[in-house]
Amino acid sequence: MRKNTTIQILHTSDIHGYIFPTSYTTKQPENLGLGKLSTLINNLRNDNTLLIDTGDTIQGSPFTYYHSKEHGVEVNPIAKIFNKMNYDYVSIGNHEFNYGKDYLLNYLSNLDATILNSNILDKNTNNPFIGVTHDITEIDNYTIGIIGVTTHYIPNWEQPSHIKDLLILDAFETTKKQVALLREKVDFLIVNYHGGFERDFDTNNLTVVDTGENQGSKMLKEIDGIDLLLTGHQHRLLNGSNTGTIYSQPGYNGQLLSQIVIELSENNSPQVLTNQLLDLINVKPDEKVLEIAHVLEESAQVFLDTPVGKMDHDMLITNQLDARIHKHPLVSLINHIQLEFTDADISLCGLGNNVSGFRKDITIRDVIGTYIYPNTLVVKKLSGTVIKQALEKTAEFFDIGNNEIIISDTFNTPKLQLYAYDMYDGIDYTMKISNPIGNRITSLTKDGKNLDLNKDYSVVMNNYRSAGGGDYTFIKDCETINDTQKEVIELLIDYILETKNIVIPHKNNIKVIK
Repeated sequence: MRKNTTIQILHTSDIHGYIFPTSYTTKQPENLGLGKLSTLINNLRNDNTLLIDTGDTIQGSPFTYYHSKEHGVEVNPIAKIFNKMNYDYVSIGNHEFNYGKDYLLNYLSNLDATILNSNILDKNTNNPFIGVTHDITEIDNYTIGIIGVTTHYIPNWEQPSHIKDLLILDAFETTKKQVALLREKVDFLIVNYHGGFERDFDTNNLTVVDTGENQGSKMLKEIDGIDLLLTGHQHRLLNGSNTGTIYSQPGYNGQLLSQIVIELSENNSPQVLTNQLLDLINVKPDEKVLEIAHVLEESAQVFLDTPVGKMDHDMLITNQLDARIHKHPLVSLINHIQLEFTDADISLCGLGNNVSGFRKDITIRDVIGTYIYPNTLVVKKLSGTVIKQALEKTAEFFDIGNNEIIISDTFNTPKLQLYAYDMYDGIDYTMKISNPIGNRITSLTKDGKNLDLNKDYSVVMNNYRSAGGGDYTFIKDCETINDTQKEVIELLIDYILETKNIVIPHKNNIKVIK
């Protein structure tokens, strides 16, 4: 007869390269990062603890951008930090592929943690391209099984060269098979899923477009036998139980830690003693962790403060909604640079969820803080009809609330998606938000004439949008004219360095009206 015991799962996800507890934009202290997480984890850890990460770890901060460009052949410092923090298990996030497979393998192959990967396979062998499908460990004579799975939507976002020779299987179907294999062999079963939830927990209504990107709700409802579902990807703050399964999701950038304590017994089902999200307020960073990346962080800060050009005045983005309703001048600049580089007819770009804008004396920090993704430029052939369809899609971003234009709830919850709104140059158009969805574009012209819906145009965009990211799936199938492989960040920096004194060719070509 086994004695009752407790196990503790400490769960992180979507660290996105944040180590130090400071803002890369303002340089002010913030309660985030692996340094502070390490202190909190050390204070909580006991002999019955599993420390698990759910992916999106090595991309997303200016630090990781700098490392990938200047020191990418060296052992990734985040691997060293994860080893110092004694992570037990990690899964692979979709953003892990953003700097290429070699960069990812550098990180993963230097981890001491077990890499859980059941659905990203080598096409030639049909085995995991790295890691294992699952693992079984023992705590106080109780067996704990853990499965790792990643959203299979990666090909809709990633550059093909970064996932060459990989076969990415459906996350739900793979999880279902793995659970069936393990359930009878273990006392407690964990699924570590880099993906989120597509439905409301209470009403079961869809909260996102059901593309298969997020399948957490389907897993809860249709797969029997999962005791704990660890999730990520959506950057949400979640902890609870549903249909007999415990779940958690601890935000992003290392801002919170999920702590789950379970009592296991011989005769009873697992009992939840604790399921909470812990913040990092008043937590001091672990200096031993910070020391691992200290030298690289200092050189990254010097790199970020490198001056590249000047403007007559600051061009900061202080209101994310206003920057979209009244196309911010920096959008005009980005589109202008994209058009000049590719000689396309039309350019489109969006802004990330939190972007800074440029100060009068422009530094690399300003550029990376304004264009935060490692996207490359792609030119596609779009008919006038498809362009109008895309504009109708982007017009769904807005809604009317209290007789004012607001961001639609669809783009606010469950995950903030400000990057799904595009702004175009090379055409003039009006969006009337009080009109029904699908009929909001009330005027659409190019060079003073109505856009010819039957004519083809060359349209430049980033690789994320060209692959259908943001639910622009109809763009994916349009013909590619030029896959430049040129990163937008590098293009912006090169343009500013060459031009020096920047005059933005701003045009108020977009009208967003009630």
